[in-house]
Amino acid sequence: MEDFDMSKLQGLKLDTSFRLAQSAFDDMERRNAEIARSIEESREEREAEELRRHNELLAALKEAGEKGATIVVGDNAKGVQILNNSAGATQTMTVSERLDYEQVGFILNEIKEYFDFPQFEKTFGDNSENVKAVVEATIAAVENREDEGFIKKSLRVLRDLAVGAAGSLIASGILAYLGTLPIG
Repeated sequence: MEDFDMSKLQGLKLDTSFRLAQSAFDDMERRNAEIARSIEESREEREAEELRRHNELLAALKEAGEKGATIVVGDNAKGVQILNNSAGATQTMTVSERLDYEQVGFILNEIKEYFDFPQFEKTFGDNSENVKAVVEATIAAVENREDEGFIKKSLRVLRDLAVGAAGSLIASGILAYLGTLPIG
């Protein structure tokens, strides 16, 4: 009887294991390629739909423009007037935005709480004391119901100081608060 060579058996096992692993890798590559193709097709379909909607909107606006005036008003529009094209037509609009002293006082007190954060000094640097002084003076003016023009001017100065310190969370928070007030 001939002796069986064990090295041939081990080589056969390694070859079979290699083929199984290679087959698994090939299968994974095939599935990844299918997924990538599917994602690309989905993206292309979405872009085509967006383009179709865009073109549809442009066509509708063009048609509306040919039939008459087209007006698009944004969500933050203030003081908007619409006047049709009639001979001799005139309009007058008077806008008076009264300052809400309670709201301004609330917001200034919220801003004042930032003074306690260590980042406040870092954010405003040399202007820290200026910011504090403007806030304090404006709070006093609000409490005394002083001239709206003075208060609005003080709020604009505060906004400018915060814009100068842009990039920090504290300055962004102050700007967000001030953005809720009608300060011009």
